[in-house]
Amino acid sequence: MKTVLLFARDPGGANVILPVCEKLKAKYKVWLYAKEFALDKFRDAGLSVKNIEEECGKGTFAEIRSFLERLKPDIVITGTSLDDFTERYLWKAAKELGIKSFAILDQWMNLGIRFSGCSYHEEERYRQHREHPYLPGRIWAMDELARELLVKEGIDAEKITLTGQPHFDTVRGKFQSAIEVYDRDMWNVVFVSEPIYQDYDHCGKEEMYWGYNERTIFDNLYRSLEKLTECSACKIRLIIRPHPREHLENWDYIGDNLKNNKISVELDREHNSFSLMKSADLVCGMSSMFLLESMICERPVLSIMIGLKKENPFVLDMTGQCKSILSEEELLEHLLQLFFKGEDGMSESNDMEQHCAFGYPKGVENATDKIMQLVEGEMAE
Repeated sequence: MKTVLLFARDPGGANVILPVCEKLKAKYKVWLYAKEFALDKFRDAGLSVKNIEEECGKGTFAEIRSFLERLKPDIVITGTSLDDFTERYLWKAAKELGIKSFAILDQWMNLGIRFSGCSYHEEERYRQHREHPYLPGRIWAMDELARELLVKEGIDAEKITLTGQPHFDTVRGKFQSAIEVYDRDMWNVVFVSEPIYQDYDHCGKEEMYWGYNERTIFDNLYRSLEKLTECSACKIRLIIRPHPREHLENWDYIGDNLKNNKISVELDREHNSFSLMKSADLVCGMSSMFLLESMICERPVLSIMIGLKKENPFVLDMTGQCKSILSEEELLEHLLQLFFKGEDGMSESNDMEQHCAFGYPKGVENATDKIMQLVEGEMAE
């Protein structure tokens, strides 16, 4: 029987591998490996997964190559990571061993650096020398925009195949089966965090990398919600959803600073993300995948990037489907529109629709089936 090795390390990589794994297991022998954040994703989904660190020591290239040589799969399929080199070493080892390798992208951000010799901490070095020594045989990308971004980074268009995003195939079903976990006694606002302070801004830099981080955006949101409570009878439950990679102590600073008795603040990493989404009257964040998932599930969404000083990293701002909010005045305006629309089912402004409309990016539909067809074609050669 033909064999497939699957691997992911980041949560996003696990998300795109999951639906592919289920399909592949029906036709091929599948070895599912992971490390760190992806391990929990696979285990939570009920899949049998092996920790690659238990078989590859320190995870050097030599150890990864030896591991791959022992297994001798017909095909290797991975996610991608920004600060871990396991996928990159798997692609390089596969090339040396004559094994076909493929990488599935899950996001539109920081694409080129995923195939370089740099981590995101070394972006400045990468920008000076955009080299990509670690490339799989093919990159399976979400849509034409992803291909354009990759080509702009200097990656050969011939190495890119448009497949869509497999995780998006499953989002609506997961949302529909989710159970609400918060009462409707308050207006439930979910703030989706990202580890920007942890990754970029904790190293003593004078200026924030993006011009904002999760802390400044949360503070902007909290102040605007306070103003909302001043002009309405609104009581708000503000739920912070930390990123899977984020250290929870990042939020210790808020403990004594939030004193508005109309706003209850909770930190929630425990509940299923789709149950949290289903409980939300509004989902706020910056550029997280959680925002895209929420829009697919037709939840009200605001992308907030007050202070942004670089090119906007949010894919739906790039496509014009969800323009990011760049000022506190604009944020309050949209919070008011959304709250009172929820109160009476009406809104006077059509501008809000620009912040809540969603259309699937081209090529996204049925991505899992497309990838299966590609695998079958490769196996037949």
